[in-house]
Amino acid sequence: MSTQELVEALQADPGNWELRLAVVESFVAEGKHDTAVEYVNQGEALPREPAPWLAAAKCYAAVGALEQANGLVESALEIDPDYAPAKEYKGELESHMAAIANPVTPVPMSPQDEEADDDDEDIAVAVVADDEVEATAVPEPTPVAVPRVGSDDEPMTLPQVSFSNTEMEALQAAEEEALRMREAAIRRDKMNSVIVTVLLHVAVVALLMMVATKAPQSAPPQIVASSQPPSQEEVIENETMDKPTLEPTTAVNSAVADIISVNAQSSFSVSNLDVQISDVAVETGMSFTPSMSVGMPTSSESRMMFGQEMEGEVLGVILDVSGSMAEWLPLVVREVDKNFPDSPIVYVRNVVVKSAKSGENEVRTIIPDEVIPYDKELKTPTPYWFLWHDLPKKAPQRYVDRLIETFKGGRPNVFLTVGPGYRGSGGTPLTDSIDFLMEQDIDSLYIFSDFEDYVDEDVCLELGQKLGRRKIRTYVQPAEKGTEFLDVMTKKLVNRTLGRQLPSLYSILGDDVEAPEKPLTLTKNEGPEMPDVDFKHATPRAEIVGDGSYGFKPGKDWFEIHRIEEPEYTAVFYGPEARAYVFLKTADGYIQDPIRFYYHSWKRFPDHPDPRSRVRRRKFVGLQEDPTFDGKEIVWKMKLEDDLKFNVHMYLGRKGMHATYTAEPPKDGTDDGDHISFGMPALAWERKDKYFSYDLPNEGVKLDEVRQIVHPNTLIINLPRENRDRQAKAWNEAGFEMGYNTRHYDELIRVFPPGIRDIKVEGPSFGPRKIHARTTSGKVYLGAHAGRADTEPWEGFGAHMSRREDVRERFTKTEAIELEIE
Repeated sequence: MSTQELVEALQADPGNWELRLAVVESFVAEGKHDTAVEYVNQGEALPREPAPWLAAAKCYAAVGALEQANGLVESALEIDPDYAPAKEYKGELESHMAAIANPVTPVPMSPQDEEADDDDEDIAVAVVADDEVEATAVPEPTPVAVPRVGSDDEPMTLPQVSFSNTEMEALQAAEEEALRMREAAIRRDKMNSVIVTVLLHVAVVALLMMVATKAPQSAPPQIVASSQPPSQEEVIENETMDKPTLEPTTAVNSAVADIISVNAQSSFSVSNLDVQISDVAVETGMSFTPSMSVGMPTSSESRMMFGQEMEGEVLGVILDVSGSMAEWLPLVVREVDKNFPDSPIVYVRNVVVKSAKSGENEVRTIIPDEVIPYDKELKTPTPYWFLWHDLPKKAPQRYVDRLIETFKGGRPNVFLTVGPGYRGSGGTPLTDSIDFLMEQDIDSLYIFSDFEDYVDEDVCLELGQKLGRRKIRTYVQPAEKGTEFLDVMTKKLVNRTLGRQLPSLYSILGDDVEAPEKPLTLTKNEGPEMPDVDFKHATPRAEIVGDGSYGFKPGKDWFEIHRIEEPEYTAVFYGPEARAYVFLKTADGYIQDPIRFYYHSWKRFPDHPDPRSRVRRRKFVGLQEDPTFDGKEIVWKMKLEDDLKFNVHMYLGRKGMHATYTAEPPKDGTDDGDHISFGMPALAWERKDKYFSYDLPNEGVKLDEVRQIVHPNTLIINLPRENRDRQAKAWNEAGFEMGYNTRHYDELIRVFPPGIRDIKVEGPSFGPRKIHARTTSGKVYLGAHAGRADTEPWEGFGAHMSRREDVRERFTKTEAIELEIE
């Protein structure tokens, strides 16, 4: 019976586990493992009879749930200890489970063994000696629900299929082995096709030569009389044909090179060619295939992207829209439209791949009229805010303007992935984008990025398996250079879909496109030369209030509560809200803008149409009582939106201060993200592609010159050993490691790590001053933030402390954030 006939029979008799076993085995044989699991899970309750329990055991074993299958067999023997089929199958099952404990190629137990492959390929198995294996922590086994027969005669419903760690590894290894065998079969078929094609060509050529060289039949000479007068002797002169020579040009390496195909016919043949076809192929980058193909895909089944062959008819495109990519994206869109018209294009703010809840992001159609930075009706930034307020900090304005024009171009089938995070997306923007494109019935996928975002190997492997099951070939292409995350994505995702990693776009286009002026990330300990501009580190000024557009100016409704004058700094405390500003100074005057203290509480708007605007800072409403100062302590008792109380306590010392708080949680039970924070100032501000500050000339400087000037400053982040077990994965995702991590002020930080013990800042921009922030308790750690992703320290950042939910309403001096100025 066919699978469809078995399914129809099962629908008529759903309680028949023997029939269900046949359906499951059929789907397993077709490689539809997920469907087989679904049919196992749909099984009805089992009566107290050994045969159905044994059939159910075989169903679970067929999909790889061996521990659950073993439990079902044991239950069958509990019902009838003398049931011979269950005894026999239990022996087979235990042997198979023992085999996968130390597998060479673990596979789930299938209903029938596949015949051994007749190929003569030798499979080499690498064996590593025990003393060469690095000691690693062994994860605890994943518990599975093992079914057991009940004590009464009532039918028993079985648990859902679940897999232990060992079984998951066995299934994964089986899938990898199947993929390897498919790839080997494809290679073998292609080789056979080439061989057959060559033999056919040889046979045809030999036949033609035999016909051409065959001697004509001999005939006796004949004398023919003719009265026609003798004519001039006919002479056939040799004519030389000039074959046009294909000269290689620089255009062959260009993405916009035109490929012209000419078909020529002639009534005669030329035995020798002056130009070798192979030479033309090398110079032009084209590949020549036999004119006859047996079982091989022909060139009509593939298309080109920047001169690189890509198979598929319906291409899905994912573009990483970030500062480092702004220059390239309009060019990529034009190339897609040239070769894959109307293909769905999805822009994502980052291509991070990590374990997170899927579905956090919304894939929206880009409507040209909605591509604006701010919504005046909703009074909130739009999802396209980053085009005006983020990308210009990372790319020249001319590149950003071209990208904005591309967004507004009115191209159909173009989308933006929008999420709730400050990066403009949730935890899995790439995963959600891929899920969306799979719904569009694509058969190939192209991902273009700088591949600087973190990629989790396990999550990437799951994506590769998902795409592989749908037979969606995946191609990845970096903009400029390879990265370790690109290598992971190629190995775990691309290779499992029979796609490939394309050369970097910069290596293909060469000088055809203007190269970026400078890589975003500097090599550690490799400092740039100082620019040839008139600047001075730590330029002093006489007054606290700055005279430039970027200088500090207090609000009109602020009033000063207290001021501290120390040799290293001046601290000014304001009301009515809790505000404190610390101005660094030297003997010659004040330097840089102040370090800012502030508090924070989120208010959530779950129904807001823009996911990025579903949270905002809770507004200050008024005071519970006037701020107080007793010579050592300043206390602000505030009332926020929704009648929430938020109190700040700040203690003053010789070289700094430390602050803590109490906060009433929201009455609706939502998370308000409460914290207090010290924020480091930016060292330059952008205006129309120029950057300005106290240390820079009045006419401003370029972005690269800012980076050169601020490079000597350093940010040191200490990630403590005692927090390693809890935060090691998050540190790794952010590109940090346990211990002291030093970053120059012009180094790109994708996202700051959590669980920080202390932060230290120093360098020539701060003169002799050193800024040190830490927590006063081993139970509370610092977080760091910059308001957006992909920042450099010179743009400004903060260190914040959030108290635990169970103590946030109780005043505790020992749980505080301390700021020290040296």
